[in-house]
Amino acid sequence: MAASLFRIVAVPAAVILGTGCILLASLSASTTTAPLDRRNHRALRLMPKMEIIRYDARDPRTVGGKRIRKRGKDASWWNDIDYYQRGMCGKKKCFFVSLRDPSKGYLIGHTNLDKTMQAYRYASELESKYGARQFSTDPPFEETAPAYFQQHLHGEYTSFYKNAESLALVIQPTRTAPEGSVVFRCYNPRVSIGRLNYILRCMDQESKQGLMGELENTIRVVENQPELITDFQLMIDRQGLVWHLDLDRVRVGEVKKKPTRLYRGCLEGAVEHVRKQLNRGPKNTCYGRL
Repeated sequence: MAASLFRIVAVPAAVILGTGCILLASLSASTTTAPLDRRNHRALRLMPKMEIIRYDARDPRTVGGKRIRKRGKDASWWNDIDYYQRGMCGKKKCFFVSLRDPSKGYLIGHTNLDKTMQAYRYASELESKYGARQFSTDPPFEETAPAYFQQHLHGEYTSFYKNAESLALVIQPTRTAPEGSVVFRCYNPRVSIGRLNYILRCMDQESKQGLMGELENTIRVVENQPELITDFQLMIDRQGLVWHLDLDRVRVGEVKKKPTRLYRGCLEGAVEHVRKQLNRGPKNTCYGRL
């Protein structure tokens, strides 16, 4: 039952965008207006900023996170990013939406290429071995920022990349996190339940059923890959799909003192909570802006 979630006590994890922007670290997001449901209000207030995904245009020349006018045919990453999007930065990376294909983008940061490449290979392994969803689409690469990149930066990006012309940047091509998605963790039961309720309120019955299967598969993945419990975090989207995040936090083969059974209990509790909501039948409580 959902109560099992309340027995889980895990070490608080750093905010996604604090250690490495998920991508979509996850991306752009800003905290949205909290639902009017008072039962979930406190739980949602406990969310770190940037853990509900929402894209907003900050510049009038930008619509829905996409620039109205694309810049030429040059396929270079620095000519394919939306310089006018609202800030989407963590401590070491920023996410930029692709102009040519807004379903994709780039994580660009002051990170280590070897570590980023290891994370990419690990994510690809999870995807091929377990069918686990992750955001990286192609291998990362390293490149010094061209003058064009420096000249077109705005707002917080200017200070974030102020020395980019003298430093090699690591660019990780990624998928864009689905808008309205929420980050799910096991360290605080109130937050876990609040986040599930938040995403479930706009989810149809079929998606809820699918989410149960996704969470059950995640239990199997974590048991087979126990290193995933390091700063454990998932993203759940409005279609009931589960995504693995920020996999550069994982050290393959590392033995953790915290037993995976704690995380199994957390995820099993999440499955039962979703089942309970599913059995209540369809109920449209989706209101306001995600």
